[in-house]
Amino acid sequence: MKYPDQDGYSENTSYNIDLEFWSIQYIDIPASLNKITIKEITSKQLPKRINLEFLKYDMKIFEIQSKGIQYYIIAGGLLVGKNKWENEDRVFNSNSNLEHEEIIYITKK
Repeated sequence: MKYPDQDGYSENTSYNIDLEFWSIQYIDIPASLNKITIKEITSKQLPKRINLEFLKYDMKIFEIQSKGIQYYIIAGGLLVGKNKWENEDRVFNSNSNLEHEEIIYITKK
């Protein structure tokens, strides 16, 4: 996201996309990722190295791909939201409820 005082700022392209997972049972991703794709997969597509015990309680499997490498998150669900919050740390700001201007995607039961 670019801020209004930066070169290249545009109202049409300067925003954040948040991926919010809940009830995480397993996570295997690096600290930062670029140009990702994300999809929900079935247990049959899960690599054998990941224990199927993580799938208890109707967990969902999300495969994230970046630079040709697959990473996995097993969680209760995923919300993808768009916002234009500027210069605020919403995760650590206790007054924030992580609200979004637009919900792009949310998992369904």
